[in-house]
Amino acid sequence: MEDIEGTPLDGPLSVDKALEYAEQIASALDAAHAKGITHRDLKPANILVTASGVKLLDFGLALLNRGPASADETTVVGSTKAGSTLGTAAYMSPEQAEARLVDARSDIFSFGLVL
Repeated sequence: MEDIEGTPLDGPLSVDKALEYAEQIASALDAAHAKGITHRDLKPANILVTASGVKLLDFGLALLNRGPASADETTVVGSTKAGSTLGTAAYMSPEQAEARLVDARSDIFSFGLVL
C-alpha cells in the first residue's frame, strides 16, 4: 500500500480551487472508468489533496466490469453479493441506494455531490 502525504478534501473552497480539484478528480475517474472500474464510494474523505495534486483513495468497494463476453452479455466482478447496499449514504446515487447495478454514471453522480 502506497504511503501518500496529504490531507482529505475539505471545503468550502474558492471557485478556482474547486474547479482545479474537480478537473483532477474527473480525470482520475475517467482513467478508472476506462479500465472498467466503478469506485462506488466517492466522497471527500476518499479524495486526498497532495503537493502534486488530487488522488482518489479507497477502491475497497470498487466494482470491476470486465466488459462484454459476447454482444449481449456483461461480466461484473465484485466482492459483494447482489442486492447489497454499499457506500456512504450522503454520496450515493439513487441506483446505488436502491442496491441496483451501478456503473460509471453512479460515480459521476457522487462526483456532483462532492463538487
